[in-house]
Amino acid sequence: MARLRPASTATTVALIGIVLVIVAIQMSLPASVTIGPTWLIPVIELGGIPIAIALTMWLGSDEPVVRAIMTAYLVFLVLACVTNAVLLLVSLLRGSEDTGEYLLFAGFGVLAINVLSFGLVYWWIDGGGPGRRSDGTVTLPDFLFPQQGQGQTEWRPGLIDYLFTAYTNIIAFSPTDTMPLTHRVKVLFTVQSATALLTVVVTLSRAVNLIPGGLPGT
Repeated sequence: MARLRPASTATTVALIGIVLVIVAIQMSLPASVTIGPTWLIPVIELGGIPIAIALTMWLGSDEPVVRAIMTAYLVFLVLACVTNAVLLLVSLLRGSEDTGEYLLFAGFGVLAINVLSFGLVYWWIDGGGPGRRSDGTVTLPDFLFPQQGQGQTEWRPGLIDYLFTAYTNIIAFSPTDTMPLTHRVKVLFTVQSATALLTVVVTLSRAVNLIPGGLPGT
C-alpha cells in the first residue's frame, strides 16, 4: 500500500496546540468533574503526542497500526470529555464543595474540550483520514461541506473546517452547513450534541444560582 503524505508542519503544530489547550483546561477543572487525580487524564493526553508524531513519521498516517492507535487516542479524548460532562451533572445533583463560580467555569471548560476533541475526531476520520483527502483518494466521505456541494472539486477541508463543524454542532444541537453522511458521524454528532446539551443545562443552572436573589418568583 502506498504511503500517504503526513499532515503538514502547520497542521501538526496546530494539532499539538489543540491537545495542549485540552490538557490545560483538564488540569484546571475541579476534582469533582474528573476521574482519579486531576493530573491523570492530562498526563495520558500529553503522552499521546510524541507517540502519534513518531508513528506517523515512521510508518505514515495510512498504516493500520497508526490509524488504530490514533483512533484509540482520539476515542480516549472523547470519553474523557463525556465523563467530565456526566460528573459535572453528578456534582450538581449531589451538591459539591466547589464554589458555584468554579463549577460555572468548569462548565465552559468542558464545552471547550467538547469542541476541540470532537473537531479532532472529525478531522481524523473523514474519508479515511487527512492523508487520503490530501491525495484525492477518498471513496466514501463522511461529511459534505458547502464547497463540495457547490462542485468545487479541488477544494479540501482543513482542520479549522472540522473545528468549526464541531462548534456549530454544539451551538445549534444539529448539523448546520456541513452535513453528516455516514452512520458513524451521525452517531458522533448525536453524542456530541447530547454531551453539550447536558453541559449547558448544568452550566445554566449554576449561572442562575449565582444571580443575586435568584430568578423572580423563586
